[in-house]
Amino acid sequence: MKARGVRRLDPLEPGDPREIGGHRVLGRVGSGGMGTVYAAASPGVRGYLAVKVLHARHASDRRFRERFALEARLLARVNSPSVARFVRADVEAEVPWLITEYVPGPTLRHHVERHGRLRGGMLLGLAAGTAEALRAVHGAGVVHRDLKPGNVVLSGTGPKLLDFGIAHPVEDPDPTKWIRLRRMRRAYRDLRLPSPEALPDERVAVQVDRLGTPGWISPEQYRHRPTTQRSDVFLWGVTVAFAALGHDPFGRAGTKEMARRVLLEEPDLEHLPPGLERLVAAATAKDPEDRPDAAELLRGVLALEGGGEPGTGTAVVRRFLERRWTETAVRPPRPPREDARLFGLPRPGDPR
Repeated sequence: MKARGVRRLDPLEPGDPREIGGHRVLGRVGSGGMGTVYAAASPGVRGYLAVKVLHARHASDRRFRERFALEARLLARVNSPSVARFVRADVEAEVPWLITEYVPGPTLRHHVERHGRLRGGMLLGLAAGTAEALRAVHGAGVVHRDLKPGNVVLSGTGPKLLDFGIAHPVEDPDPTKWIRLRRMRRAYRDLRLPSPEALPDERVAVQVDRLGTPGWISPEQYRHRPTTQRSDVFLWGVTVAFAALGHDPFGRAGTKEMARRVLLEEPDLEHLPPGLERLVAAATAKDPEDRPDAAELLRGVLALEGGGEPGTGTAVVRRFLERRWTETAVRPPRPPREDARLFGLPRPGDPR
């Protein structure tokens, strides 16, 4: 498998920064609803760094700034070779920015849609690497909430999880909380009083129930329950199934139909080898209490390699990927054409 990824960075547009935090901006990687990601060069750093910059139109909105700052704080907690590494951030800048490791390679979705499903050791490597990422994320007290093929990059050393844009810290469990909140809401209505937009211990639930990609949302979130670490486990199962299938395990449809399928139907688990199929089936159980945690998933995947070394530490996972993630050839994208000479690369028409 040659996971080529993007062959050249997109050129900078008028109004794009040329320097951020002492790092020279070279080109665009992509843009989303919250911000734009650039590739930057830094003295003493080999290769690129990824710089995420909040859209200027959001910089004056306190809610967006707080969300961006939370993303930086949560990512800074996580230390795993399967998660893009945090470098630094300035969330108090006029336009906040966040710098992470740049991960060359295509997303899992891009690769599968272009080259077909993963098989054999590459499929096991994807399962192990993403399980390791979740173990590290959950060990840091974070719920990622957005594990999906578009947020997993196939790097030269293994899969890497990106984008903590809608992550949140783990909430202390309280089995009576939601009953109490419903009663409080009902009391407000009975008294004909306006109910607050968010009650003090309800703020996480408001975020949880509104964000996600249709078909890549756990059953409990569709039921308006909080998104927990077991919700990430569900998305791990759907992501691994996608890699084995070559298409979305619940298919594609409108928002309401996707909700019905996730709530009532089982994902398509065709092409998964028996041992991995059992793990994915357990991970995609409708009831979060029936799902294993990320550490159990990782142990289960590593155990599928007969004669593998015991343990689940980071070094064990790295050696597992060295054995299994053997067919990937990734090259970092070249700079945009107007910046090619900065890297000693010829431009079209230049003499050789």
